[in-house]
Amino acid sequence: MYLTAHRLVTPLGDEGVNAFLHLHGDQFAWPDDPAPLATSNPGEIVERNTEVPPGGNRVLAYLDVLAPDGTPAAEIRAALLALAGDLDGRANPTWSEQDRITVKFGVEKAIERKGTRQSSLKELTEALGRLLARREGD
Repeated sequence: MYLTAHRLVTPLGDEGVNAFLHLHGDQFAWPDDPAPLATSNPGEIVERNTEVPPGGNRVLAYLDVLAPDGTPAAEIRAALLALAGDLDGRANPTWSEQDRITVKFGVEKAIERKGTRQSSLKELTEALGRLLARREGD
C-alpha cells in the first residue's frame, strides 16, 4: 500500500490537498526496504481525492506512507501520531519507520521557516485518514 498526500499550489495560486491510495495486490511480496516503491512501483490507484487538478503544481508539503496491503488503518494512524510526537528537531524531509510502516514527510523551505510543519503534517494525515475511512467503508 502506498498512501500519499500533497499540499499543492497551482500556477494560478490556488491551493489544495490531493491524496491517493495505491494497492499492490495479494501476490505482491513486500520488500525489506519499501522506500523506493513510491517512485518505482506505487501500485494501482484505488482511492483518490483531488482538490486541485493534477499536473504542473508546486508541492508545498507531502506525506508518503508505505505499508503492506491490508495494514489496519489504526496501525497507520499510530505510526503517523508517533511521527507527529517526534517531529521537532527532525530533518526536513524526514523518514520514520514503525514496524512494517515507512513514512516520509517534507515541507517546502518557506513553510519550514514559518514553523508550520506540525500543522502541515496534521492536514495531510487527515487527508489520508479520509481515504482510509472510505476504503474501510467498502
